[in-house]
Amino acid sequence: MRIPLAQIARRARPGSRRKAITMQPIKLPATRATDLYRQAYAPVIAAWQQALPGIMAEYERSLAALTTDSAATLETQIETSATQIGAFILGVRARVEGWARMAEAWHRLRWRRTVQAATAIDLATMIGPQDVRETLDSVIARNTGLVRSVSESARQRIADAVFRGLQARTPPRQVAKELADAVGIERRRALRIAADQASKLGGALNEERRRQAGITAYFWVHSGKRHPREDHLARNGKLYSEDPARVGQEYEGKVVQTPPPDAPNELPFCGCTSRACLILE
Repeated sequence: MRIPLAQIARRARPGSRRKAITMQPIKLPATRATDLYRQAYAPVIAAWQQALPGIMAEYERSLAALTTDSAATLETQIETSATQIGAFILGVRARVEGWARMAEAWHRLRWRRTVQAATAIDLATMIGPQDVRETLDSVIARNTGLVRSVSESARQRIADAVFRGLQARTPPRQVAKELADAVGIERRRALRIAADQASKLGGALNEERRRQAGITAYFWVHSGKRHPREDHLARNGKLYSEDPARVGQEYEGKVVQTPPPDAPNELPFCGCTSRACLILE
């Protein structure tokens, strides 16, 4: 539902001469990323970790026997572990959906409070989770696929290590270390993915709620990361509007510019966000 927030705000402040009101930026807290990792990604990492002793036992047997079917038997052991983990992944979507619903509820409450603090208008009866259903479905599907990607990448790393070791007659201790390293690499990757996906959801909800309120203008807020994209850093504090009629005008001490091709938080591992600017004219 489209909300004419500017019109409602003007009615609420008939004598005000303000041309625009800037909202506070909203970012999902880091705990939301931790929750996503624990609920969706960590169990898959743990499952591969638990599969390593069985894979190593088969590696040692294959290395000692060195028969023509050694590699095939080892491959069967890895694929059995992958199948068992795949059965677990079937339930990942429900866990990601639960996480997304909780994150959306937190963001919706924060958006309500932000708007109310800036305009004295409570949007409680005007917004709900159904308004951002498409965004949530996209995030849920994306993370379900990413969990599968992490599991498949772990399988490939483990298979590469054991078959390379079998061919080179590598001692079991060294191969065991390589397998532990392989799982560790995917654990770190999963942590980065969870952090980025939580940030992506927060950014997408910012855009959805802003447009729902009829707000076309926003300030770019840089993430403050140590190794930023230079063009994103240059955008920090600039005012953009999706309404071409506003471009070139001045609000809140800034001249409105045409939006860049990518939105805050849109690109991979971008931590930038936005501050909605409600133009009252």
